[in-house]
Amino acid sequence: MKNPLKKYLTQTSRTGWLLLVVILQVLFMYAFHGLFPFSVEKIAALSGGEDIPDATMFYTYQQLQHMFQQYGPAGRQMYLQLQWVDMVYPLVYSTLLASLLFLVYKKTRLIVMVYVPFIAALFDYAENILLRISVLSFPDMYKWVVQIAGPVTFIKWFLLFFAFFLLVFGVVWRLAHWFRMKKQTV
Repeated sequence: MKNPLKKYLTQTSRTGWLLLVVILQVLFMYAFHGLFPFSVEKIAALSGGEDIPDATMFYTYQQLQHMFQQYGPAGRQMYLQLQWVDMVYPLVYSTLLASLLFLVYKKTRLIVMVYVPFIAALFDYAENILLRISVLSFPDMYKWVVQIAGPVTFIKWFLLFFAFFLLVFGVVWRLAHWFRMKKQTV
């Protein structure tokens, strides 16, 4: 692992920093779901229950067109405002996931798995840019932009689920190892 990333994760995986990142994660979740006048719930209320594309696994051109149509002008404006918050959020969740993976895998060959949340965050940033282009060009969205955005969103979610799986697997593996060692000393 490269030295700057190891230094960053060594710092962020300390108790105080990790607590700060967890608090930031909770604040961002609260911001997305009610703190701001442009929350996910308010967009859903305006659009008759439509979710935001960032929260779906995949979407087609027609599905995104329908979603933005349902938002109406006010909902599309709220979505654009929500996207500004989503330009910072990937740094928070990727730092949290990578820090936890670092704690679990730091003394193993699987340490390279700490990159997975950061790669997911890069896909999230690409998704944000592509969706911003799409909503700004609505109703004449560029089909090729949406054809890229759908798979980018899918890859983002796949990588995040994979990172979460790695975390759960690593914690179970560490606990099993700890119990095995404890049993041998008794």
